[in-house]
Amino acid sequence: MAFFSYLNKNSDITDITFNDRPRLGPLDKASQAIMRGKSAFSEAEREIMAAYVSGINACSFCHGSHKAVARQFGIQPDVIEQLVENIDTAPVNETLKPVFIYLKKLTLNPSKLTESDVEKVKAAGWSEDALHEAILVGCLFNFYNRLLDGHGVKGDKHIYQFAGKHLAKNGYGVPWFIGLIKKSIKKSNLKKLQEIKKTSQAQSK
Repeated sequence: MAFFSYLNKNSDITDITFNDRPRLGPLDKASQAIMRGKSAFSEAEREIMAAYVSGINACSFCHGSHKAVARQFGIQPDVIEQLVENIDTAPVNETLKPVFIYLKKLTLNPSKLTESDVEKVKAAGWSEDALHEAILVGCLFNFYNRLLDGHGVKGDKHIYQFAGKHLAKNGYGVPWFIGLIKKSIKKSNLKKLQEIKKTSQAQSK
């Protein structure tokens, strides 16, 4: 159960950001630019990074929902689970592994990063600009992980599925007038979530 009175079991990240638009609203534009803008990494690769960082942080909401986004881009969830367990043996492109090693250290032991860590990423063929882009994804999701867990928002498999489809289709940006229509959006999203749950329950019978 979420920790704050305005949140509930169906809450997601938008409930938190909608509640504090002056400060958190700019994150939507930044997230869109980082996750969907021009990059040395594909959208799928950036979603794997998001799910990976969230996995090693044990943030159930972001890990679950971004595995679902990655799946929309053709990445099977077990690929990300294997990355979280062991980067060396995970079934991803070898050139990406030094990037994930860097992200792991950035997440768990950032003060221990050294120039040699950067050189290993470069040796795999990535530029400084590319590493900067990966760092932005890592930083963004370390922030989101703590924002969600700090508010007690955990979600469930149906919410992750809904978030995965929404983010894959619509991206991270939201219109400037979101505050005026947020109630209708929440009603619409709740209806869609209920439909996903009904479909899941019917398939499990």
